[in-house]
Amino acid sequence: MGQWSAPLRIARRTARRSLGRTLLVAALIGLPVLAASWLGIVLKSASPSGETLAANTIGRADGRLDVTQYDKLQVPPGREMTYGEPSPAEGHDKAVRTPSAFDPSPLLPAGTKLARQFVDSGMVEVRIPDSRTTVTLLTGDGANPLTTGTVKLDKGRLPAKPDEVAISPSLAEKLGRTDRVESTNGKRYAVVGIARMLTTQSTPAIFATPDSALNHVDPTRTVQYLVDLPDSADTDQLSAELVDKGLFLLPRATIVDPPPDPYGTTADDIGPYAAMALVIGFGILEIVLLAGTAFAVGARRQTRELGLVMAAGGTPGDVRRIVVLQGLFAGLVGVAGGLVIAAIAVVSAKPVWERMTDTIFTAWQIPWGTIVAIAVLGLGAGLAAAVVPAISAGRQAPMAALAGRFTVTAKAARIRLAAVVLLAGGLVCVFAGSALIAAALRSARHSPMGQQASATPSGPIALVLLGITASIIALVWMLPSLVVKVAGLARSLPLSGRMAMRDAARHRHRTGPATAAIMMAVAGTAAVAFAASNSIAADAANYVAAGRHGDAVLRVNQGVLGETTITPALVSALNAQLPVRTQYELGDVLLPNAKPNEYGYLPILAVATPESSEGMAGFSLQAVDPAFIARFGEYGEKAAAALRAGKVVVPGVELEPGQKVAMHNDDDQNYLRNLDAVSFGGPPAVQFLRDTALISRDAARELGTIRVSEVHFELTREPSKDELAAVARTLGTDEGLQVEKGYQSPGRLFLIGILLAATVVTLLGVAISVSLSAAEGRADLATLAAIGAPPRRRRSLAAAQAWVLGQLGCVLGVGVGALYGYTAHAAFGSPHFVVPWAEIGGIVIVVPLFAGLLAWLLTRSRLPMVSRID
Repeated sequence: MGQWSAPLRIARRTARRSLGRTLLVAALIGLPVLAASWLGIVLKSASPSGETLAANTIGRADGRLDVTQYDKLQVPPGREMTYGEPSPAEGHDKAVRTPSAFDPSPLLPAGTKLARQFVDSGMVEVRIPDSRTTVTLLTGDGANPLTTGTVKLDKGRLPAKPDEVAISPSLAEKLGRTDRVESTNGKRYAVVGIARMLTTQSTPAIFATPDSALNHVDPTRTVQYLVDLPDSADTDQLSAELVDKGLFLLPRATIVDPPPDPYGTTADDIGPYAAMALVIGFGILEIVLLAGTAFAVGARRQTRELGLVMAAGGTPGDVRRIVVLQGLFAGLVGVAGGLVIAAIAVVSAKPVWERMTDTIFTAWQIPWGTIVAIAVLGLGAGLAAAVVPAISAGRQAPMAALAGRFTVTAKAARIRLAAVVLLAGGLVCVFAGSALIAAALRSARHSPMGQQASATPSGPIALVLLGITASIIALVWMLPSLVVKVAGLARSLPLSGRMAMRDAARHRHRTGPATAAIMMAVAGTAAVAFAASNSIAADAANYVAAGRHGDAVLRVNQGVLGETTITPALVSALNAQLPVRTQYELGDVLLPNAKPNEYGYLPILAVATPESSEGMAGFSLQAVDPAFIARFGEYGEKAAAALRAGKVVVPGVELEPGQKVAMHNDDDQNYLRNLDAVSFGGPPAVQFLRDTALISRDAARELGTIRVSEVHFELTREPSKDELAAVARTLGTDEGLQVEKGYQSPGRLFLIGILLAATVVTLLGVAISVSLSAAEGRADLATLAAIGAPPRRRRSLAAAQAWVLGQLGCVLGVGVGALYGYTAHAAFGSPHFVVPWAEIGGIVIVVPLFAGLLAWLLTRSRLPMVSRID
């Protein structure tokens, strides 16, 4: 039989006859293929390339023309696709034109057509019922055919006149109408269409013409045109000529086929790809373990059939080929099914994926290379899952196989020393890499970036990934023997528990891989729990409050367009609407003769200090009431006493006794006078205490005037929803007032999701292993029934098997997840290693018990009698 034809026919017939097992393995292979294919198509369509990208970017035009304020530009090679403002050439950084008023037509070939591209022109405020809201403004020549395709028009048309606009569906929902829009200055605009941006489509937006009164034109801003060039135009030559005149042409061909990036992937960019490769590799290994378990049991149930093959002249190689080809069939079914279902899901639920990515798919982008790689990996996983069972089947003696006996390992299990050494080495790598990451983060925090610094060096990350990989390989290697060792501790368990442990030890070929698969799946959910908990702890440690806990804070930026202006009438209205005990006003200090500078900014007073712990060398000066500061604990009492003595309090710096600080306007360094100052070290984590130097209101009035920038309301209780709604109507926005409640941890939201994920993956592995165990041990159960075992014994045995496998897999999975969590604690900068006890307790205790209960409920009590001949 040394050919493939006969094994192929036998394998095909066996796969069709054992359709349930074939479909089970196919599902194990097909689900990852389905998920990966769906994800690849959706992400690729959300970030298109080639002609689709060109159509989305410049519509029907031949290119995009940027008109700058400079007379000559420089475009580094390979940076032609940069969408930011082109840089001026050396020595040509002086403005020579106003881009919005410049006509580029004389510099272009005769017959060229131009249209202003839709670009983000900033934010504008419009009125909505009982309030106002800020939306994105996009301006362009919507009536010009060249812009067709650059925005999605749902209804009507794009604006063609200055008093016309189109609005996004999200803005129409806020407005409650689609006929007009009113700006905060009272001007009304007719709505002529409903449109969306191709990206960030859910963002509330207004589409207007470039000459609309909504558009505040920046005379220095680069203006972008879409250009339709004559067929005879040489874009390369034209681009070179325009660069020397301060204009930049991006041809359509460059967008479709961009040049290689000279600043491509570096060593610092390898970390994410290494992590992705690790996840993919572990996913494939998990498929192989679960599918391999199914093939191992299938090979045992085929023992007599394979014995007939050998009795008819077949060789061990023929037997191996039969089992391997079954893996190939299951892989083909799984890959084909996964690809077909992925295609159906992608096409049928397009609106769902567009909402999920917040992007409009103008064309499907199929990553064929990725799809082929996914299909090959799926087929490879099917073949790999059948390799070990095939080798075991080929070693059977013909007579034993004809009798239906499959050799069961009876010798004592021994954990390999090499596996122990590999596990120890992996743990050392994880701890060493985490220590290096933590050291890098501490170093970064002492840089001027301060508290928000982060560090993820590639070397330590690679070391951690190597350590985790080695640890998982070692555990998978030793798990069959570990199952036997654990089974030896079962003497104190009830009968069903002892039988389940004995069955797990005897059939370690099945329980070892199944437990390893559960371990790896649970490791992922446990890792998420550890990472989320340590990230939350880091966020809590870095949280900076807006004010004292329980206070309501009204913060404004005076003189900025669209900001709330604090007036006595406004403060009185808020006092009446909130349960206020006392109010305190904080303000910037201005010189009596302060005037706006050339940019329209009104300078405030600041003090120059030695460098602080956060790298700052000065703070703005803020006037406060000492009684307000005294409410912030011991630091506040010391600061209040210093303020009453007429001194300036600066945060987080070292000052000598009697040292002074220099006062100046914050827009220059011309020192005006010296002030007595004092520092009490690091202040509490309150924003204005950390960010400003404090001076009493009486001392501030001697320097100049006070412009109120914050009002803190000390409340008697937490305000109700109706009170907050009244405040929002008064302020015209629901974001003007903040009630300080401290750091609000989202940790509870993770608990249900993590437990559900752990339950699903554990039940999947447990269900496969228990169902295969029941199929393989049917003769044993029949024998038990024959000697008088009660019908419920089968259900108890199934429940015990589910609990044993789930418990062992969950415990090991939490251990592996803790390795990820320890690294996350170092990378996120958590103050200490946080253990999510609730989530881990649920995974280790609740999930295995639930798996056992489900197995007990779904297992039949009675079993038909079968013969036992071994």
